[in-house]
Amino acid sequence: MATHTLSRPALASAFREESSAFAVPSVADVYAAHFKYVWRCLRSLGVPDAALDDAVQEVFLVVQRKLAAFDGACDTKTWLYAILLRISRRYRAEAARHAQRFDAHEPGGDDESIAPSSMAADLRNEVEKHERLALAQRALAKLDDAKREVFVFACIEGMSAPEIAGLVGVPLNTVYSRLRAARQAFAEAVASLSTPSSLEGQQHD
Repeated sequence: MATHTLSRPALASAFREESSAFAVPSVADVYAAHFKYVWRCLRSLGVPDAALDDAVQEVFLVVQRKLAAFDGACDTKTWLYAILLRISRRYRAEAARHAQRFDAHEPGGDDESIAPSSMAADLRNEVEKHERLALAQRALAKLDDAKREVFVFACIEGMSAPEIAGLVGVPLNTVYSRLRAARQAFAEAVASLSTPSSLEGQQHD
């Protein structure tokens, strides 16, 4: 009885043929699956709230232009990372030129939102959740762009250091050193922003 084996070139050819059968998703499919991710990632990367809608729309315009060339060799999110990174950098640069800060658009505390009522406990929990998110966003805004990018991709989006190195275009050791510095700077920013004097200053802004 004959035994059939596949050589390495034959295996590689078989895998290429299998990958060639990849079905390119539609823009609508990508939008439905990744809209919230795109919005969250752009915001975390420092796109001001006032510009988020425009930035998200621009991401999907780029997706529409480039989707036909997407071959499925990587995860869709990984493919989106590079688009998000370029667009977020440009919007940050534009914001800097106009002296806009990321946290300038954060909603301030509103004591009326936690007025006594039968829903007071739920309202307090909701306010505390938003306050924690706002605190994290303000702490992110304290990081320089290089640290912020690696922090967001590693600690929020869960990318590995080698993936970040390839995306950002820096050596792997640089990613590790930036990430260590970013974690320390983020922790210090959170501690600083959480002090009573800092919180009091925010309430009077």
